[in-house]
Amino acid sequence: MHSRIRTTIYLLVSLLLLLLFAPLPGSSMMNGDSDKNGGSQPVDLVVRKVTVTPVRAHVGDVVRVEMEWDYWGDIWDNPYDTSVAAVRANGNVVASKTYTADFGGLSPGDTYRETFLWDTTGMAPGEYRIRGEVPVIEDKTHYDNYLDVKEPLLLVPAGVSFPDGKERGGEAVAESPY
Repeated sequence: MHSRIRTTIYLLVSLLLLLLFAPLPGSSMMNGDSDKNGGSQPVDLVVRKVTVTPVRAHVGDVVRVEMEWDYWGDIWDNPYDTSVAAVRANGNVVASKTYTADFGGLSPGDTYRETFLWDTTGMAPGEYRIRGEVPVIEDKTHYDNYLDVKEPLLLVPAGVSFPDGKERGGEAVAESPY
């Protein structure tokens, strides 16, 4: 009988300690502490826009890819953790930049803009599907960490004319629906 009472007391004390030290609702133990407005939000980064110029180019040209993303919520406690923003062509990284977790001091709600230059020297002629991405492991919504440009980039050999008599140039833009 005493052992049942003792076991019950141990269980109750353990339960009370767990409740006493449990995090408050809305706290973000895995994703940092407070946002800079006194609250706490999970990590969220949204790629808003990817612009590719030119979309008709010769092998050896430099293609400019501009990206914009919004920074929401908190990045984890360690501001020195890194993330890589990248431009992919047909799934392969062709330009990238490494960032610290807060992208150089962004606050929740800020927009970040970055320009990537892709030197196409040595690339095979053809169509290239472009994706801009900023994956963050702790992000709560991975589906908005990238944008695919619908219009492919056409790369032709140097000195060769473009199909349909088109000129070098053009621009393709992808914008987030979120």
